[in-house]
Amino acid sequence: MSQWLQQFTSQEESALFNPAFLAVVLRTSAEFYETEAREKMPLSLAFLAAPATMSKQIRDTFPTIKTTSLLVWIETHERERLILQRNAPALAPAVRRAVIFGVQARLLTLEHARIGAIPTRKIKNLRSLSQGSPEVKDILKVAERLGKSFARSGDAASIFSIWGVAAG
Repeated sequence: MSQWLQQFTSQEESALFNPAFLAVVLRTSAEFYETEAREKMPLSLAFLAAPATMSKQIRDTFPTIKTTSLLVWIETHERERLILQRNAPALAPAVRRAVIFGVQARLLTLEHARIGAIPTRKIKNLRSLSQGSPEVKDILKVAERLGKSFARSGDAASIFSIWGVAAG
């Protein structure tokens, strides 16, 4: 685990990118994807959700209103699209660890290449994260909006194409 922590520049950064916290971020996106789409979130979208929510530049510009489509937002935010294109491959190992942790810790379900959120009432201490730092609250709020936005934006391949990120 120390090798994992050494890649980060600060203690706070290593805490934000640990598998447990990323699993909660993915759980949040999956939960709100499912409320919007009435089906579980494709696993592949976890590899976009985590780097998008963890990027302050993307969080600061991501739309707060439901009527802004993901395609329209991305067309007017080239810088953020480039950030995600750079960060998605770099964070893929962390996302894999987060998914594994999330399933093992019963935060997430995984079946047929789709992830789902275990209901909050079954998870001890999950609510305490909502009382966290302003950055943690912001990350979770954007994870929620991103999950909903993914659900309204078509299939996973289309979403990857919109972002300009190669799937796989």
